[in-house]
Amino acid sequence: MSNNPWVECFVKGEWIFETRFLIYSLGYCLLAYIGNTCQKSYFAEIKKDPKNAPDHRSFKAMIASRPTVIAATVHSVATSIISCGILITYYMQGTNKSWTTPGGINLLEVWQTVGLPISISYFLTDCYFYCLPRKDGLIFVHHIIMCLCHYPVVHNSGAVLSGAGNIEWVIWLSIIGYTSEVSTAVMNYRWYLINTLEENWIGFGITNTFVAASWAGRVVMFTYLLIMQIFPRKAEYVEQNQMLSYRVMVFGHAAIGMLSLHWCVVMLKPGFKNLFVFKKKKVKPIEEMTAGFSFAEEVSGGNKKEE
Repeated sequence: MSNNPWVECFVKGEWIFETRFLIYSLGYCLLAYIGNTCQKSYFAEIKKDPKNAPDHRSFKAMIASRPTVIAATVHSVATSIISCGILITYYMQGTNKSWTTPGGINLLEVWQTVGLPISISYFLTDCYFYCLPRKDGLIFVHHIIMCLCHYPVVHNSGAVLSGAGNIEWVIWLSIIGYTSEVSTAVMNYRWYLINTLEENWIGFGITNTFVAASWAGRVVMFTYLLIMQIFPRKAEYVEQNQMLSYRVMVFGHAAIGMLSLHWCVVMLKPGFKNLFVFKKKKVKPIEEMTAGFSFAEEVSGGNKKEE
């Protein structure tokens, strides 16, 4: 038996994760192809007849400005529903909690065999279709950290090592960390509003405020997980000779917490007033639209601080 959880998952995982990873990766590639096809078709129409360009608020135009939005939304919604659904099902059982439902469904195995393959396949394909072409270093680092930290959980042979003998706890840690994807799903809805609204709407202020609060919530959650859940278990990792797993876990939670803090600051930089008031987004020239989507611009909303 190897003492490396990453090796153990790969060697003893029976190719369950790898098979589903390939299937989901093909699905994300298909979504990327659809997005790129929409982009090429939309810009071809503009170049053919610039005076009668298609409506910039149309679904096709929005996909053209951000071809990876379909995959990003599928990922954030799917992982949010699965992670939150698992936790709600578990904690609603009252005092007699069990990770196996009365119907015989093992909630931890659902996360290992469905939730994580969906997510890790997305992160790696998004690195190829978005991070590398756009040279978005922060998002690339985020994706790699997520893959590195969560892969050892995909099979019990790796989870028993990465959890210092506590399989249920380390899978729970993975699941609860993914509840943060709720903010990404709502942020994609915010992006939709920014690109389609014509005037101020109270729903935009509510959505914007929720997104900002969720970024702050991420910082609080990862801080709590570090201080209250991970740090107190250091002795167990020392005893199990799993300090590499411990260091990766600490680094991963600290890094994602810091990235969340950074994006929260970016979003709040234009001022709190801008959270509640919608300012119509200017239509970009075609040369800027073809330059691609920027995650940092989405977080900030593309709105400058009012003078």
